[in-house]
Amino acid sequence: MHDNALKILLIASWYPSKEHPTDGSFVQEQANMLRDFGHQVTVIHPFMLGTFAQNLGKRSYHEFTVEEEIPVLRVGVVPPIPFFRSVSYRTCYHRILESLKKNNLDISSFQLIHSHAAFMGGIIAFKLHQDFAIPYVHTEHTSGLIFNPAQYSSYDLEILRKVYLHAAKVLFVSQFAQRKIQEDLLKLSSKNNFVMPNLVHRSFFEISGSKRAKAMNFLLIGNFIRVKNHELLFDAWKLVLNTMPSLQLTLVGEGETMRKYQERALELNPTGIHFRTRQMRSDLLRLMQEHDVVLSTSSVETFGLTIAEAQAMGKPVVVTDSGGVRDIVLPETGIMTELSPEAFANGLIKLIESFDSYDAEAIRQTAQRRFSSKVIIQQLNGIYDHALDSFDYL
Repeated sequence: MHDNALKILLIASWYPSKEHPTDGSFVQEQANMLRDFGHQVTVIHPFMLGTFAQNLGKRSYHEFTVEEEIPVLRVGVVPPIPFFRSVSYRTCYHRILESLKKNNLDISSFQLIHSHAAFMGGIIAFKLHQDFAIPYVHTEHTSGLIFNPAQYSSYDLEILRKVYLHAAKVLFVSQFAQRKIQEDLLKLSSKNNFVMPNLVHRSFFEISGSKRAKAMNFLLIGNFIRVKNHELLFDAWKLVLNTMPSLQLTLVGEGETMRKYQERALELNPTGIHFRTRQMRSDLLRLMQEHDVVLSTSSVETFGLTIAEAQAMGKPVVVTDSGGVRDIVLPETGIMTELSPEAFANGLIKLIESFDSYDAEAIRQTAQRRFSSKVIIQQLNGIYDHALDSFDYL
């Protein structure tokens, strides 16, 4: 419990809904953590309803609910004209102001804003800060700023600079994300930033997986999109199967290329490669518990939450060097390899041969010291206090 409970407005570019129950789950977990440690939290989830062409004749909408004792306002906005994102951003902001008023939410009653991801959370936080003189802290999760910066216009980058420059603190989930976005892309100094990892939900620390004598069952969680690099995984797995044909691999995710890899799995190892669609947390917990090692072959990761979750359950990992995982994987918790099938295959073989040397409880304790709610809330409370103490109310 924080000595001074705050009334916090959390503005999230993604947040779970009935239609998309896993979107932004990490933000929901932070909201629940803030609530559990005594703060009053209200969530705004602003989002664009696709493109102008996709929404001809449709109208923007808002929905106000209370979920797990947290008020949640969702504001979906139809782009008013095609291609001009600046107009869409302004429209979204005005729709939020209208929705706040309709639902009797007094913006001036909030002491602090915490936004997640620049588009749209950070932009809305910046505008509210300008108009209502409320300090804000911003956490950047937008991986597209790293692996596809060309999708953002000069206007996008300019307003992003304003979001960062006016925030009391800009939080990044890894040193890699901080360097690639704030320093390399935006050419800004890092004087007001802080690297703070994502929170791992307490349920991952509460369940222990049984430790087998040998590593036989491997798990990779990630949608079938290019950045998750399933091609490298399958090329590496083929090399490993030459000497270890009885290994089992489970892939969890969805996406356009899933069918391609299901067909390749039939050719490579029809009884040893299994597919699951995207799972709820309870299912992920069970899957991690049942598997010996968790994998990641991503080309870019701002953090790598499933890797941190695996370590919270005491599972060793094998990952490619995708950036953010450098802050997560230590020699005693797993193996990080170069981005090549040969290197990843060698990493898998090395972990299999040294599996007995990994201490599940030591891995769990390492994760506890870095990713648990008690650690994260202490960091956040300090950041919030700094934001309030340093804010110029005049």
